[in-house]
Amino acid sequence: MNSKSSPKDVFLHLLSIIALYISAGSLISLLFEYINIFSPDPLNYYSYSAIAGSIRWSMASLIIIFPVYILISWMLNKDYGLNPEKRELKIRKWLVHFTLFVAAVMIAGDLVTLVYNFLGGDLTTRFVLKVLVVLLVAGTVFGYYLWDLRKKYTAKQLKVLVWAVSLIVLASVAGGFFTAGSPLNARLRRFDEQRINNLQILQNEIINYWMQKNK
Repeated sequence: MNSKSSPKDVFLHLLSIIALYISAGSLISLLFEYINIFSPDPLNYYSYSAIAGSIRWSMASLIIIFPVYILISWMLNKDYGLNPEKRELKIRKWLVHFTLFVAAVMIAGDLVTLVYNFLGGDLTTRFVLKVLVVLLVAGTVFGYYLWDLRKKYTAKQLKVLVWAVSLIVLASVAGGFFTAGSPLNARLRRFDEQRINNLQILQNEIINYWMQKNK
């Protein structure tokens, strides 16, 4: 970190990158669950509560963290406009290059997995869709930060990219209300699960009594 880096610079850059990683991971997880629902694997059983819980967690993360990432990125870009020399901060360059490294590793690993499963004859529709999801998210992150590092974009192009990504995230979150259900439906389902649990306990007690008393 050079002498021009203030605590505010370090905080904003770290918060931006952490928010990016959480947002990207949550989006991938959310899209994976949609694929599990609409293209289920007959060899694996997924309970509704497990899928719905994962969907709600990913939705909550995106609803809170993604706007934070957009806000911090806007603040940083505004600061770069006023102080262009801040683009050369070491903290920024380290984090950007590390993000490029992580995105490149994800893309390479994704393609290796694709080829491996193809050679093993396990190239199902759901698997291909998941590979495409990882490739799309990691590729977008890699392309944007490479673009940003080389200063190859205009304000209009950046605005288009932000709106496109925001619409994808918004559509993904909105889809969760149709798959995981509304908060009211989720609470009603929890009541149903509790009733089922209580009935199973009663059934076990009755069976135990019958086995011990033979009546």
